[in-house]
Amino acid sequence: VGCGSAATQAGDPGWILGVSLQFGLAITALAYATAHISGGQINCAVTFALVIAKQKSVAQGLVNLCFQLVGSIIGAAFLLAATGEADRTAGGLGSNTISSGYSINNAFVTEMLMTALLVYVVFETAVNKKSVASNNAPIAIGFTVFLAHMVNIPITGCSINPTRSFGPAVVASLNGTPNLWKHHWVFWVAPLTGAGLVALIRGLIITKDNGSDNPAIELKEADTSINDDVKV
Repeated sequence: VGCGSAATQAGDPGWILGVSLQFGLAITALAYATAHISGGQINCAVTFALVIAKQKSVAQGLVNLCFQLVGSIIGAAFLLAATGEADRTAGGLGSNTISSGYSINNAFVTEMLMTALLVYVVFETAVNKKSVASNNAPIAIGFTVFLAHMVNIPITGCSINPTRSFGPAVVASLNGTPNLWKHHWVFWVAPLTGAGLVALIRGLIITKDNGSDNPAIELKEADTSINDDVKV
């Protein structure tokens, strides 16, 4: 959804706001949809942070990464099939690159910081048992993704998720879009650095305070009990 909006709307009036909203809303919807299945493991930087913070095993993290990569490629392939030739070549299917006027250092710092912000919000709203967010954690996470895209789209197109960058780069480059791999390493190293720092600084403390492992997003079951005093 997010890459599709970036591929088809880039350059239109107000497109940065529109694309940012679509990324944020998509993450919110997917987090709610998958939290009870996998803990909402959509972003490999978040998975990496959870592994470091001992919320997930290394084996589970690697399995998640494999399926995240495969899902990213499949999603980009569907986007290729759904878009016109101009969208495929000009936007690279929403691939991440460093915009003209910005340096590698600019891209690295912004990707690192915005990923760190996202991972911090995940830890505090979805992992920390003292959180007041409860089942609203995906909303806070979605808002964070929206804010990160508002900042980073003009600089890098906003990754904050290495697997989100990988699929479009693979499919678009195979389709003939050039120069997508030149700075691709930035969209792995910077997000993973930001995620790792938050996991070490805050994530391990939350894990210790929780006293036991806790999935990334654990939605609470609604109370479906019926008052015995009420009779039909």
